[in-house]
Parts: sequence; structure tokens; C-alpha cells
Amino acid sequence: MKKIYTHIWEKALPYQDKRDDAGHAFITLEFAKQLVDLEQGKADVILPAIILHDTGWSQLSRAEWLVVFDTDSTPEQEMVVRLRHQEESVKIAQRVLQEMEYPSIQTVEILEIIAEHDTRQGFISKNEGLVRDADKLWRFSKTGFDADVERFKFDPHFLHDKIHNQIDRDGFFSCDTSRELATLELERRKREFTNAALTHPKDSTYAQAG
Repeated sequence: MKKIYTHIWEKALPYQDKRDDAGHAFITLEFAKQLVDLEQGKADVILPAIILHDTGWSQLSRAEWLVVFDTDSTPEQEMVVRLRHQEESVKIAQRVLQEMEYPSIQTVEILEIIAEHDTRQGFISKNEGLVRDADKLWRFSKTGFDADVERFKFDPHFLHDKIHNQIDRDGFFSCDTSRELATLELERRKREFTNAALTHPKDSTYAQAG
């Protein structure tokens, strides 16, 4: 990774993973790198955007961000919180990029992507779509999958089927490459929780889920 992206990462680090989602920033960045290579996306937009996209959660209280995980929350309540975290992420991203004297043309695009990365309907560009795809691929990773099993007490088979159904849903992913990566990740998750249940039927986290 180029030095400039490493510097952005270092500046963003104090604001990362503030929703009990340790690993989210790193894992989404790794997916973004893959998508840049596979889809010929613009690294100078996609990588800073994915690094900075969720930094705004750091500005919300625990009670505020827990709304998005509360099954009793209304869509309106969840939207208020998501909009606020996007606004705060834009503020942090703008400050970080200005401090680094990042090129203004790329900065404008990065901020536009971050501004509605959780709430925008449809995709406005290849770069924007790849950033949002990398963000969504988190839930298919082992860390993201395990986090949801633990947080929501899901049976892993149920969660597997739930997010598998999202892969081909219209407007969920922006490209076939992301769908393929998600499918591969889910195949790994299924092998993992199946093997864990067989090997450690009483001790396995997966066996206990649900």
C-alpha cells in the first residue's frame, strides 16, 4: 500500500471500529484493495474512502449507535443514526484529507461517497459502488460473520442463508466480482461452522449459537 494511504490509515486509526466491530476497518480495506485490482477502480479514491467511511461512529455515544442493532428500533430511528454517522464521517474525512493536502478533485469524490455510503439508493459511479461493496463484504468475512452470530445470537445456518439471499438482490452489490467474493466467503463460513460443530459439538461457538 502506498505511503499516502498508510498515513491516512494512521490518522484515521483513533476513530476506527467504535461499534464493537473490531477488525471492520482493516477487513473492509483488504476487500477494497482486491476490488481495486479486480475491477480497475481508482485506488486514490476508493482506498481513502473505505479507510475513512465509518470514522463518524466515534462521535456517537454507545446508546446512539446501539440503535442500529436493536431489533425494536424503527426504520426512522435507525435512519437518524445512520445519517448522523455519515455526517460525522465526512467531517473527520475532510479534516484528515485537508491536513494531508490530498488532491482536491479526489477529495470531493471521496467525501461524496462517504456522505451517503449507508443510505444512498443505487450507485452513482464505479468507485462509489466498489467502496460500498467492500463495506458490505465485511459481513461475509469470518470476523464479521462471527460478530453477527454473537451479537444477535443467530444460528450460523440461519445467518448463512440470510446473507446468501442478499448476494443477488437487486442493488445490493454493484458488480459480479463482489458477488463472487461474497459467495466464496460464505462457502468458507459454511465449512467452518459445519466442521466446528462436528469437531466440538459442545464447546463450539457455532454449536451454541441460537
